[in-house]
Amino acid sequence: MLCLDIPDPDEIEYIRQQVEATVNSTVYLHCGSTMPTLFIWVFSRPGTERNEPLVYNHGQGSKLLPLASTLGVISLLTNTTTLVIEGVSEEAEGIYTCQALYDMDDSPKSTFYYTQLSLQEDEVQVRGSGYTPPPPTLIEGQLN
Repeated sequence: MLCLDIPDPDEIEYIRQQVEATVNSTVYLHCGSTMPTLFIWVFSRPGTERNEPLVYNHGQGSKLLPLASTLGVISLLTNTTTLVIEGVSEEAEGIYTCQALYDMDDSPKSTFYYTQLSLQEDEVQVRGSGYTPPPPTLIEGQLN
């Protein structure tokens, strides 16, 4: 069984990130550049403080949890902690937190990655919602 001491709270690193996406696009949410001993991804909807688990790995392979299917097609890049969301749904907007625990020689290290995913309207939606392009500029002498 895997045993990892909890690091001193003063030794925890916090990293904040922002990602913008459109509905039905693909996003990559990063959780460090090296594979931790343990990690868990959780999701918080806007306006709530409830963290709902999405996927975790406690040393015996990754486990995807049911909530993930409501946000798009969720997966992890092979041998990484990078969360991939394909076909981003409207419900995917919110805060994704990855807690990574590293078993180091001297003492364990913990890093929290907070990623704010914001959904933007794509160009087609903007044009379809009443956007009117400006009229073309005429060059003097072009029309007679």
